[in-house]
Amino acid sequence: MSRLKNWFVRSERIKDRHGGLIQYLKYLTASEHPNHKGRTTIKPLYGDVDTVIQGCSSEAIQLDLKNSQSKGGRPVNSYAQSFTFVLPGTVKQPTTEQWKLIFKDVAIALAQKLGIPTDSLKGKTFANIHDQNNPHLNLVVSRVINGKFQRLLDQKATINALKKSFTAATLKHCDLNVGTYIPEQTNLGKRQTNWQRQQEESQKQLKAATDAAKKLEEEIERAKLLGKYTAMLNNQIQKWMLAVQENDAEQEIRQANRIDRSITSLNELNVDPGTAELIEALVSSVEKKAGRPITVKRKSKPWPNP
Repeated sequence: MSRLKNWFVRSERIKDRHGGLIQYLKYLTASEHPNHKGRTTIKPLYGDVDTVIQGCSSEAIQLDLKNSQSKGGRPVNSYAQSFTFVLPGTVKQPTTEQWKLIFKDVAIALAQKLGIPTDSLKGKTFANIHDQNNPHLNLVVSRVINGKFQRLLDQKATINALKKSFTAATLKHCDLNVGTYIPEQTNLGKRQTNWQRQQEESQKQLKAATDAAKKLEEEIERAKLLGKYTAMLNNQIQKWMLAVQENDAEQEIRQANRIDRSITSLNELNVDPGTAELIEALVSSVEKKAGRPITVKRKSKPWPNP
């Protein structure tokens, strides 16, 4: 019987920019979600959801703005990358303290692979534990860090490095030796083991996470709209700045009117103070760089007070 070389690690881009990131993080922390209720104990490990959403979104928006001014670079379509580190249900499960040590080793390995200081992950990384039949560590990392798009995040070499780090960390901190682990045989076929089936089930569940989160009634629908309007606003601001640089008065007015409509739509969603401050800071930053205001009536519907 063939043995495993490393424990299972899955990686996936979180789609739909700001809104998709909100949905995915809400899914990871929703103990009452049908996929979690009664079978999963969710344990926080590292990072604050709101701080991470703001950190990832701010980095991505600022990079888009910078690229628009230099007429180079594609828009950031995914604000964060997800990783899932899974153990089979038949091994001894790590304690919360052991999971923290495992996370620390994995985070250090990731920073080294990306070529960035480990401290750069602060405010742009979230981690928690789903303690269930196949216990796993969930990790979310910003795709833009220190103003740079991290292309290595979803490359095979990075995932392989994290597999090795995860496997080494479980051996170091929990005495879990993947080399001695023997997958359970089942009646699923000659080459199908229970461990492989657990992997497949985990992949299916996590792949459906964003879609499942969209069913979380009014709050999730609001998050979708927030992501849509913030993406539109970001694109319109970039076009407005370009029009100013090219002295295209007609385009400048057109984009200013669109910015007005997008901000009105965002106001109607009653966005949280943190998001409002982020958008206002973006608008103010662009106006300062352009040397003139965007002539829209934002004050007619002010942001909520912090």
